[in-house]
Amino acid sequence: MKKKYLIPLLFFIFSIATGQSFTVEQKAKFNKNETIQLMTGGNSTIKGQAFAKDNRSGIKGIAILNINKRQYAPKGTSIIVMPQTAYFKEWQEVSKKYEKEGKIVELHKEARACIKVIQVKDDKGSFEINNLMPGQYLLITGFNYIQDKQQTYTLGYENTYINNTLQSSREIEGHHYFKIISEANIRKTVTIKKEGDVEDVNLRMTL
Repeated sequence: MKKKYLIPLLFFIFSIATGQSFTVEQKAKFNKNETIQLMTGGNSTIKGQAFAKDNRSGIKGIAILNINKRQYAPKGTSIIVMPQTAYFKEWQEVSKKYEKEGKIVELHKEARACIKVIQVKDDKGSFEINNLMPGQYLLITGFNYIQDKQQTYTLGYENTYINNTLQSSREIEGHHYFKIISEANIRKTVTIKKEGDVEDVNLRMTL
């Protein structure tokens, strides 16, 4: 479900209005000044790493060679930081409802302008979001990573005979190595409790 909702959410936020998009009158009102202050007027920080971790055993005959290893978000990967005010929370719930019908609920232009987009700093998935005030924030990111896999197959059998009588038989295995591209889509809500806090979090998707 998380994977299904992430890509439409990114589209809702940053797309230009089309014939399929529309606005909804929300109960919660958007306060531009308060939201800007929340996103830029504090001394708190959210930092951490973004990565995927595949714990699946694979299918029969295929092993994942880099299983249980962290697949870090590449340098430059975008991370969206959305304040979880009443206005944004209501918009997300409304968007989920209409997304099932293939419809786009447009986010107000001034609200879109208050959303931060930062980039992963290195190849270890490191990120840092500064100048935040106490409150709740939704972090959203998505990236591709490569899995190394090995497929085992039977080449034949090695038989041992004594006096023309079969004594044992051993399967001879072959191995085929290949790579596949997998997709990680991650959402995490982080709470800053007081001014000056540094929240160290992992943006992690475990399969």
